[in-house]
Amino acid sequence: MQKKHITEIIAGLLVLLATAGTIVGALVYEDNLYAGRKVIELQARAPERGNWSMQEIHLIKGEPVTLKIRNVDTVSHGFAIPELGISLSGAGEIKPGNVATIEFIPDTTGSFMFTCTTWCSTRHMQMTGKIIVSEK
Repeated sequence: MQKKHITEIIAGLLVLLATAGTIVGALVYEDNLYAGRKVIELQARAPERGNWSMQEIHLIKGEPVTLKIRNVDTVSHGFAIPELGISLSGAGEIKPGNVATIEFIPDTTGSFMFTCTTWCSTRHMQMTGKIIVSEK
């Protein structure tokens, strides 16, 4: 009977170790995936429900950036920075609950509007924000 109890404890510890190892491995992988890049998490919500989670994003010219755009809404959203020629590739929309990633290096200083490119509500045209790129 005692051998069975020890076996159960060892099995439980191995399951716990495997679970913790997976979580730690995923976190380390993501940290290394974006090493050397500024990572900005931007949430998309229709204007009636809060609009973009950030109205202004400040960047430094020449520094790599990753935008992770998370749709926390119940409708699809899109994203573009027309003046910088940046937009989502493929279908061009972020379905509810999904995340889109855009990587770029700002090479021009100034203020640039970003916008939702998928009709999301009656106030869709108000779903904008500003990216401000400056020298160091």
